[in-house]
Amino acid sequence: MAILSLTRAWSALEEQTTIHVILPNEVQKNQKLQVLWLLHGLGDNGSGWIRKTNLEVLIKYTNLAVITPEMNRSFYMNLKNDLPYWDYLTQEVIPEMRKILPLSTEPKDNFVGGASMGGFGALKLAFTHPDWFSAVMPMSPVVDLTELPKMMPDYQAILDGIRPQKYLENLAESVLTSALRNLRYYYCIGDQDVLKPSNDQFVEYMKNDLGLDVDYYTGTGAHDWLYWQKMLPGMLTWLLHVNLLDGKPI
Repeated sequence: MAILSLTRAWSALEEQTTIHVILPNEVQKNQKLQVLWLLHGLGDNGSGWIRKTNLEVLIKYTNLAVITPEMNRSFYMNLKNDLPYWDYLTQEVIPEMRKILPLSTEPKDNFVGGASMGGFGALKLAFTHPDWFSAVMPMSPVVDLTELPKMMPDYQAILDGIRPQKYLENLAESVLTSALRNLRYYYCIGDQDVLKPSNDQFVEYMKNDLGLDVDYYTGTGAHDWLYWQKMLPGMLTWLLHVNLLDGKPI
């Protein structure tokens, strides 16, 4: 596998930031890679998925490119009176990385996932642009923004100017289309996670109110990298329909 760290200036942020990339060692001429846009959580950065899991080892048995941008403490929002991280992600990172690297633009080859704050970001991306992806994989996501004051001292930077109550629900209902229902959803959270009650409710909402087909995985685990690391092999197996060790269909 090849691991790249791309640091460059971005006009939306008016500063330099880094994007972390995992690529197959060999890419055939004119080949377009499937790509997993993998989003980090609060207090981490784009390198977290590479440093704190065996993602590189697992990706060796796939033909995926993995893109993990650095999004600071933004909750994937345009921060009021601050930096427009949502515009940066959607209008710069995704299109620019497709120019630089041999990434497929086909929805069937594009997937989005993330943990905690990144799980929120993955759901927000899917609910805003359901025609960009074919699968969504939130892991222990923050789904109720009214819980932010308990999580981060600088929560006002996120909540200023937005209505936190049912933020994701309102977003999904505003774009509810066949594309949203055509997405595949791998959703997981540990039973010991403090966010589990709100996630149980949100999954029921996704299934019963939105009519989405959600594969919901629970079990022993807390809100930490030990749990997300444990769930990665199953998530990738679910995503690609292959046994990661031999590449055979399951």
